[in-house]
Amino acid sequence: MRSNLKIILRGKQRGAMMSDEIIVDARYKSCPGPLIMLIRVMRKAEPGKRIKLLSTDPRSPNDVREWASRTGHKFIGFRQVDDYFEICVEPQR
Repeated sequence: MRSNLKIILRGKQRGAMMSDEIIVDARYKSCPGPLIMLIRVMRKAEPGKRIKLLSTDPRSPNDVREWASRTGHKFIGFRQVDDYFEICVEPQR
């Protein structure tokens, strides 16, 4: 089965590595899709790296906040942009 996980790296070029921010585009995925996509990326991300989840699911901001609280990650916040949410988190371990 092929994954539709879309990850965009943004930030400054640092040698072969790039990014201060990782964007996970989970727009138009239904629950629990956005959270599952975020978890996959969080498992591989370095502590302190900002991850932005894009989601059209209205439950995603609360789902991510609760998940981050239970797992010890930092929930930065969210904002609504047009028809989707930008939800920011940072892995802590």
